[in-house]
Amino acid sequence: MSSVNTIDQVCRYFGGAYDATTRTYRTPQLAVSGLDGPIVRRSPPRSDDHNTDYHQTGATPGSMGCQMQVQMLRGEEKRVAVAGAVSGLKHVSWTVNLHSFVRSTTGFVEDLADVMYALLDAIRTHIEADRTLGTGGFEAGYGVGLQAGEGGDPWLRWEGPFMESTPKGLSKGYLLVEFDCDQYIQA
Repeated sequence: MSSVNTIDQVCRYFGGAYDATTRTYRTPQLAVSGLDGPIVRRSPPRSDDHNTDYHQTGATPGSMGCQMQVQMLRGEEKRVAVAGAVSGLKHVSWTVNLHSFVRSTTGFVEDLADVMYALLDAIRTHIEADRTLGTGGFEAGYGVGLQAGEGGDPWLRWEGPFMESTPKGLSKGYLLVEFDCDQYIQA
């Protein structure tokens, strides 16, 4: 599986089918009460549009929208098995970063805080429900495949949530969840 296919699989696990028009994944696979989204992306948007980048149907007064950016910023590859002169098995490991940005126009920052903690719980529960992120994991007998969240201790790491309010009445939240994605390839 290529790097592009790996990040696409992670994005699909959290954001559903890929929308080629918007270059996003707009069918949220997480349900958080009071939160519109997340809309999942492989990179930051060119412009930070509160309406289209955080909300499925557009921002409304008192609403909260979420954008999740999936990045694989650190990785490594090492040979783990040799089976003859020209074949073997390699272990490719990525650190996956899920950056979740929430924008809120609710009257209280505490509402945003509640949603941010619920989002953290939803992400953890979703990963724990299928540690292979929908890939099926390692193929029996062949040792090849993709598995996420089980790269070793600690399996899931997070920072935040962090919240702030702007003078214009917008509250912003940020959460980072990090996990490992392991892949074994014939090489």
